[in-house]
Amino acid sequence: MTAPLIKADGILVEGRAQYVTLHLPDSSELSIINTYAPRTSRDRAPLWKKNSKANLLVEHIILGGDFNHFEEEGTRGQAGEKRMHKKEAATWHHLTLQHGLFHAWTLDSFRKMSKKEYTFDNGKKGQGSAISRIDKFLVSQELDSRGGRIETAPSIRKISDHSPLVITVWGRTSAPPKTATYFDITLLKEDLSRSALLEA
Repeated sequence: MTAPLIKADGILVEGRAQYVTLHLPDSSELSIINTYAPRTSRDRAPLWKKNSKANLLVEHIILGGDFNHFEEEGTRGQAGEKRMHKKEAATWHHLTLQHGLFHAWTLDSFRKMSKKEYTFDNGKKGQGSAISRIDKFLVSQELDSRGGRIETAPSIRKISDHSPLVITVWGRTSAPPKTATYFDITLLKEDLSRSALLEA
């Protein structure tokens, strides 16, 4: 099986979002968008709007990175800057609806390989603690139908206050046997130098 070929790549927003489109061994195409969102809701809204204009016309899309916001009710975090305000919510929902993207952690088709749900915590205990799921993968409907697994790895404090998030998407419509091909993308938070690795 030959390695996937890069069909296209580029920067969507300087210092904030970049993408690569791969031609996979099964002749399909996969676009991976790596993003590092600003800290405030006001600054994130233009980023999602520019991502919407990328025109990535492929079925398989993975959007991953540090989104610096959360949507989930009951998430304990820094509410002032992590919650989405009205303008950001509108641009965010437009982006996810346009590409048919779903948060992989919430999908039944992706088996959770760890009990650790949160990718960020400030290392404090008691009332001063803050934990949130601001690093995540969103996948298109086609990849949801294939399924896979997802895992939040243990924190590596000397490297980052964010935990590595790992997603595996099956290369076929159902979970493959041991000899089957799959692609494995690993995201390490920090900035756009962190890598998304793909094997096939």
